[in-house]
Amino acid sequence: MNTKLLFITFLSLCFFNKSFCQISISQFEFDDKKGPNIIYYNFYNGIQMIEIDYNNLEKARVDFEDGIRPINSIRPRNYGHNTIILRNKNGKILHQYNLRTPPFKATDFITVDKTMLTLTHFAKINSNYEANSNYPSYGKYNYYVTENNKAGVLDTIGNPVLEVVYDAIQSYSQDYKLNYYKVFGFTNDETEINFSYTFQSNGKWGFKNDKITIQPKYEELIPIKENVFRIKKSNNYGLLNFKEHVLLDAIYDDLLYKNDFYLYSETSKNTSDDKKYGIINSKFKTITKPIYSNIDDIIENYKPSGKYWAFKTAGFGAIDKNGNEISMFKYGSMPQNPYQKFYRANAYSDSNKTYILDLNFKEIGSNYDKIYDLKDNLFIVFKGSKMGLIDLNNNEILPCEYQSISQDFKNNLSVIIKNDAYGVINSSGKIIIPCKYHYLVVDYSNNIYVQIKDENAALGDKIKCGLIDTTGKIVIPIIYDLLESMGYGLWKVKIKDKYGIVTNENNEITPIKYDEIYSLENGFCIAKIDFGYGYINKLGKEITRFYYEKPTNFKYNSQNKLTAKAFLGGKEVTIDENGKQIK
Repeated sequence: MNTKLLFITFLSLCFFNKSFCQISISQFEFDDKKGPNIIYYNFYNGIQMIEIDYNNLEKARVDFEDGIRPINSIRPRNYGHNTIILRNKNGKILHQYNLRTPPFKATDFITVDKTMLTLTHFAKINSNYEANSNYPSYGKYNYYVTENNKAGVLDTIGNPVLEVVYDAIQSYSQDYKLNYYKVFGFTNDETEINFSYTFQSNGKWGFKNDKITIQPKYEELIPIKENVFRIKKSNNYGLLNFKEHVLLDAIYDDLLYKNDFYLYSETSKNTSDDKKYGIINSKFKTITKPIYSNIDDIIENYKPSGKYWAFKTAGFGAIDKNGNEISMFKYGSMPQNPYQKFYRANAYSDSNKTYILDLNFKEIGSNYDKIYDLKDNLFIVFKGSKMGLIDLNNNEILPCEYQSISQDFKNNLSVIIKNDAYGVINSSGKIIIPCKYHYLVVDYSNNIYVQIKDENAALGDKIKCGLIDTTGKIVIPIIYDLLESMGYGLWKVKIKDKYGIVTNENNEITPIKYDEIYSLENGFCIAKIDFGYGYINKLGKEITRFYYEKPTNFKYNSQNKLTAKAFLGGKEVTIDENGKQIK
């Protein structure tokens, strides 16, 4: 190994040794020869495990992924580990388990008094994924191995958990979920992980865990909960306990475990697409006929509630784990699970009809023609074309007298219309502005722009505008022919054919004398008097005379100064923010 490589290796080792691993600098020797990736583990109880990736397609066990998600099996895939070797301190190979490669000889490995992790492997461990232990954590994990097209399970010192004689093996976690070669987080040295296995021989299945072993004699044998197996016999299903006593005869077309009960389907000519299920309780008693499909958990507060959606011919409804129907079965697609205190559903026969159900599946607003959720457990209801509000307890908040109740809340305020007059409610449905305005708009600053009809005004000039607050108090008098926000707390107003500017506090900062006032930009706006244009700042001060043509808004120039352009006497001029003409 050259000097440069030794130096890089030394630095890498110093860094790696910061972790909690059992490996130290003295335990490493490196070999940069071409060949298989190999990991030599420390001896344990006189036995050393060696892992080999002969194809160099993937690193072996100690790698960046194992550093955060240790795996519990050697997996026969198209990459990764090819062989596990077990040898003693005298160099004798006790056994080797080959996945795809030819056998190895003892002389293929370095001498027994040296432990080694190849540089090929070590270079692939980086600072973000330091290994926390010298894998394997002996006594804590089991390994799936194959040899001569047979499968078995070893513990980490080579003792067979299942001899390497089976056609197939499936691993189950402690809650009897199929592992699918599940990955695990780190465990400390005191943590024991127990597994259950089903194994196949000559087409029959058996079972083993840390307590019992059942010989392979079943068409199918699947642990579904503590002390309960699902078995298959002549293409039908039943249940056994761990002592192989029959819990349910194998007479069912299908048999599924669902939380604390079972779903069964009777043998029939039905296809799997229209299979119907009944319920068998936890004491293995049949409590419903097989009339349901699409049975799924009802989630409340992001957790299973112990209630279930199910489908019958008439539509979806709800059942409990004892098979009691706790709602009507007439709803369309599966009702939406509640994020507040109700369910939203539509009719099975008419998708346009909406239902609101409380958590006891009682219909809210059932004596109304339509219902929609609004906000904070308030609901819009209809009687004919008129709208009202009710709460979750069916209490009437607003009678069905309104033409419109807006679902667009701004700062918890919504516009309502009754007899063509506008008002405002809050998010509790309380009327805070009575319906008495010709028109009304709420903005996000809690400004309420209103219009009234001025019955005393001349024909064609009946609408007057103003501003009120959320208590109904008049902020800007309702005397203007136009009221338009300019931002900055300023409003453009109009009386007859002249314009001016007022503040939110109803202070006129300009006289109402202009023929036009345009939008406010960068603190200035263009205004017009007779045939000339000029500029006003946001304080209402005229900074120029009104004799310009074709003015532009104030913009920042390349020196980050505000300027505007206009024409005067046919010549373009530049104006600064003080109103002076500059070159």
